[in-house]
Amino acid sequence: MTSSVSPIAADNAAAHTAHQALHDAAGNGASGGHASREAPRTQANPAPPLPVTARLAEFAAGLSFADLPPAVVERTKLLLLDLAGIIVRSQDFDSTLSMKRALRALQSDRGTIRVLGCDERWTPQAAAHLAGAAGHSMDFDDTHARAQLHPGTPVIAAALAAAQMTGASSRQLLTGIVAGYEVMIRVALGAVALAHSERGFHPTATVGVFGAAAAAGNILGLSAEAMGHAFGTALSQSAGTGQFAVNGAWTKRFHVGYAASGGLTSAVFASQGYTGATQAFEGREGFFNVYSPRPQPELALQGLGQTWELLDTGIKPYPCCRGIHAPLDALALLQNRHALAAADVARLRVGMAQRSIHVVGEPQDRRRQPRNIVDCQFSTHLCMAVALKHGRLGWNDYEPALRDPEIFELMQRIEVFHDADCEANFPIAFSAVVEVITHRGEVFREFVRAPQGEPDTMPDAAALRRKFSQLVTPALGAQGEARLFDTIMALDRDQPAAVLFAT
Repeated sequence: MTSSVSPIAADNAAAHTAHQALHDAAGNGASGGHASREAPRTQANPAPPLPVTARLAEFAAGLSFADLPPAVVERTKLLLLDLAGIIVRSQDFDSTLSMKRALRALQSDRGTIRVLGCDERWTPQAAAHLAGAAGHSMDFDDTHARAQLHPGTPVIAAALAAAQMTGASSRQLLTGIVAGYEVMIRVALGAVALAHSERGFHPTATVGVFGAAAAAGNILGLSAEAMGHAFGTALSQSAGTGQFAVNGAWTKRFHVGYAASGGLTSAVFASQGYTGATQAFEGREGFFNVYSPRPQPELALQGLGQTWELLDTGIKPYPCCRGIHAPLDALALLQNRHALAAADVARLRVGMAQRSIHVVGEPQDRRRQPRNIVDCQFSTHLCMAVALKHGRLGWNDYEPALRDPEIFELMQRIEVFHDADCEANFPIAFSAVVEVITHRGEVFREFVRAPQGEPDTMPDAAALRRKFSQLVTPALGAQGEARLFDTIMALDRDQPAAVLFAT
């Protein structure tokens, strides 16, 4: 790298000096006119909260490629490969095209940053937003079950933009991605993801902004102090709720991309000396206490630097909400074992945990009447009907299904119910039980503890390549697909990260 391609990284020393001056002033009682909002230390409140923000900032800022175990490096490449395919495939979706028009109207197409699968150049914020929204468009992106989110999309989208801004190496890119995954997942665990999501929040967006800040901040070379300020600014951009499900809105895609952009913005501001709220996670009005009714901050630090949460991230075989995957796996097993056809089925019952029912099962009349692709992705009834009829569920099945009277008739035979065993496993595992009652009175039952694609059932190399190829080849052709695949799988060799965009 030359200094001419990395003005931001070059400014970090000056920014750190500014942060230190502010820190020293605070230590001498200079508060800038703002009294501390933290509760006073009394006998009832004898100790400050667990320093989650500082510890995560130190980790994210200090992480280097040499710290990464080989298994983490290899898995990071596969997770990047998985998301890259989705970003490329999503470039011609209606929501992506609409977003590009909006970004052009905002004059955000006057930058130098690329998005995979797109020839245009964008400003860094726009590129992160566009890549993040595209990466979440298919609901095909990776998942972390305990954290109940998709860590790859906001983290990788921000990292790709930051790497281009700074002329980072491919190893720096991978390191930033790992930092982002670890911070994002751990913040979700500290908030207690189920409690956070039950308030109506969409964790991939609300927590994603912190993962994006960590990824971008690591690549930008932030100090630990500056990283803490980035988290503090990201706190003001933590947003996104499940209201999109009411009408199948593109908002779900937007706010995940916005998290990527917001995290990148927060890191860049911190790199230039801009201060953010301290104790962003554990403070009295920080993320844990405001966004969750029952946080457990200690979970965010458990095994930090020793246990790699990234390795607990799963890869999806179906482009729909993860809560529908175990039902689809169970149905496939029953179809193969009993040669079931749609005409054989009188009723099909799907048992789930209550949270999964809330997200993909109820109200059942509404789930049986999907009106658009987002509705399809969150309808157990639609996905199971497609699989029952065709023996598969893929992205290209959604549009025809919305026009297929047989699919709509099959949905009327499908019902979702609460299952105690599934509830006991949640959220460690997104379990499901499927019961098929045939017209002959036969009853077949299959229980799946965890869907395919979790770490212990990770797709093999052939399956991962097949998914990538099916996504990328229509857009880039066979040669373009092969070049991008080979480039991603060689990122652990020290080379410019920009090679990703030379294919």
